[in-house]
Order: sequence, then structure tokens, then C-alpha cells
Amino acid sequence: MAADSLTIETFTEFAIGMCFLTVRLYARIKYLGIQGLQIEDAFAVLAMVFWTMMTIIIHLLGIFGNNIGLNYETAMQVPESKVPDLVLGSKLAFMNWIWYLCYIWCLKGVLLCLYNKLTEGTFWKRLVHIASGFCLATWLACMLTHICICTPIPRNWQIKPYAGDNCTVRKPNYIVIATLNVLSDLVVLLVPIPVLLKLQIPLPRKLILIFLFSSGIFVIICSILRAYYSLKSLSTLSIALGWADRECFVAAIVASLPGIKPLFRNTRWLGSSNRNRSTDKQSSRYPGSYPQKFRGSSKTYVSSHSRDTDRFELLDHQGRSSAQKKLSTVESQESILPKDERAVQESQQGIKVTRELILEHERPDAVPRHR
Repeated sequence: MAADSLTIETFTEFAIGMCFLTVRLYARIKYLGIQGLQIEDAFAVLAMVFWTMMTIIIHLLGIFGNNIGLNYETAMQVPESKVPDLVLGSKLAFMNWIWYLCYIWCLKGVLLCLYNKLTEGTFWKRLVHIASGFCLATWLACMLTHICICTPIPRNWQIKPYAGDNCTVRKPNYIVIATLNVLSDLVVLLVPIPVLLKLQIPLPRKLILIFLFSSGIFVIICSILRAYYSLKSLSTLSIALGWADRECFVAAIVASLPGIKPLFRNTRWLGSSNRNRSTDKQSSRYPGSYPQKFRGSSKTYVSSHSRDTDRFELLDHQGRSSAQKKLSTVESQESILPKDERAVQESQQGIKVTRELILEHERPDAVPRHR
């Protein structure tokens, strides 16, 4: 791949991917406010920073060059005037592996934090904790592989004499990192499937949500292709960089889609559940708020239908009051658990859920009252 075509592809994919990540952040701020942002948003912002640094380095590598492609003979033939540029380029190539690992695993963190909220109050939450520990372990293993494969570290940017293939083309990196990356992607991919299968929603919407959360398979395909084509042409850095950027591009879209979904809440297929749509119709006929009572233990919590009460919007409720947090937990359990498991859990925890809708529209000046 020519340098010009690589630069064009890199910045095009970077611009489109950053648009997805930015729209996701906009959706989070719109529905939660800046104070409502959580750790998954920090992961997303860090991913944007790491990807920006990767993109800049890819451009600089085309200017300075690096020690990839040299051997014991050609390294000694490099003019002394070019050595400083190659040293700088080799340092940038070494750092780009670190930014790549941090970027990819930050996006995994975005999805795992989302699944942690999606499984709140269910047995499947344990799977999220296991998957999180596994992803952390694989990230550490990849970092250690990259750093320890060539020691001492300054040999990674040594030009004369040639430091060896492990310090330049780094073949073990592609094998170990690709394997652990695919394994961790599979673990993250499998976590939400049992939960989504048990959702009490229409089949078309369930299939769309399963596809939404299963889109990580495209990242796995890109990871495999990146490793394959990079190992096939280890001495050609542009091929490895091109596939690395394609993987980053697809990963940005996959990690952003669940966060962007709330912006399409009013569409037929991706919008709120049937229960909430029927409530919206009632609201249009009878202006005002229509309360629901949720009794748990000795307290009663009242909530009106609002734009952030749909659990399928995949938004965090941490920015609300403590009473509303408890309400969100009840709603989450009611939405995710099937009827038989919900009945068992309610009998064990002593939770009784009742709804009371009071409409007063006999007089023009009537106001809905809460009871």
C-alpha cells in the first residue's frame, strides 16, 4: 500500500469512527447530563485520545521511517544522516503498539460497563465480573509480551547493529496479541446473549438488540485478518498499519452503537418497548404525568413516565435521587427477568410491584393527582 493511500484511508476511517464516538458521548450527555457520566464514558474518552495518538504516529511513520524491514546487512548500510530519523520512527512504532492495546481494551471496558448495568440484579452479573477480570488479565499479558519480547528496551529502536527480528518485526506480538484479543472479544460477545434472550420484548426488537450486541464479531474478523496479513508481510509496515487502523475503525463503531441507540428511541424497531409506547399514547391524550407506585419494604416510590425510564435505552440512572435508583433496580429486574424467575425473586425478597393509574378528565381544569 502506497504511503499516500494509507494516509488517506487512515484519516478517513479516523474521522468517521470519531464521529460515532462523539455522537455516543453527545447522547450520554443529552440524557444524563455531564454530571451523570460514568466510568464507561471515561473509557470512551480515553479510547478517543489513544486513537488520535495512533493516527498521528501512523502519519509520522511515513515521514521518519523506522527499523522495520532492515536486516543484518542493510542496517549497516544506512547512512549516518538517516539514523536519527529511523531511531525516532522506531520509538514511535514501539509506542504505537501500546496505544493500540490501550485503545482496543478501553472499548472492551465501555461494553463491559454497559453489561454491568444491563445485568443489575440478575445472576448474569457474575459473568460480567468474570469477563472483566479476564479482559484485564489479557491486557496485562499483551503489554508484557510487547515490552519484554526485546530487552533491554532501547534495542527496540537500535539501528546499528541490527537488533534482531524480535526487536523490529516483532512476530510474537502478532500471534500472542491477536490470540488474546480474539479470546477476550469472544468473552465480551457472549456475556449479553443470555440476558437478551430472556428479555420480555417483541421478537423483532429482540433480534435487533441481539444483532446490536453481537456486532463485535466484525471486530474479531478484523483482528484475525490483521494478524494474518501482517504475518504474511512482516517486512512491510504499511500493511500492518492499514489493518490495525481498519480494526480500530470497526471497534469504534461497535462500541458506540449501544450508546447511540437512545437517540432513536422513537423509531419503530429501536424505540421503547410496547409498554412505554402505549404510555406515550395515553400521555398525548391526557396531558400531565401519570404516576406508577412501586412498593418495596416499607417505602413507596413514585415515578412519572419520562425520557430516561426505559431500561432498554441502556442509559445509566446514577445521576438521579436514591429513591429513583431503587426504582431503576426494580424496573431492571422486571424488564430483564422472565416471568417465572421474577416471581421467585419477588417471593424471596418480599418485593411487591403494583401500578395504579388515576385519570381525571371530566372537567377542563382537572389535574391528575397521585394516590
